[in-house]
Amino acid sequence: MKQLIAELIALDIFLGEDRSQPLYGAVSIGEDWRFACLDRKAKSFTEDIKLYRVPEETEVLLSVLICILSDAEVHEMESS
Repeated sequence: MKQLIAELIALDIFLGEDRSQPLYGAVSIGEDWRFACLDRKAKSFTEDIKLYRVPEETEVLLSVLICILSDAEVHEMESS
């Protein structure tokens, strides 16, 4: 998870000044998935403590991914 934090911070720096949209990331190790979010305005990192397993929790995992993509779409529309 530390690598993901470093990558999200590097992406935040690369993207520059517009910090209105949070950055989401995922880590997968084989069948296990974890998610995190960097709030660019507050400079805070939130880690989902839930571990999602594939194939047992594929439906839940896809729901999380859809939620992240939907949130990104809302932020994109707000900044247009």
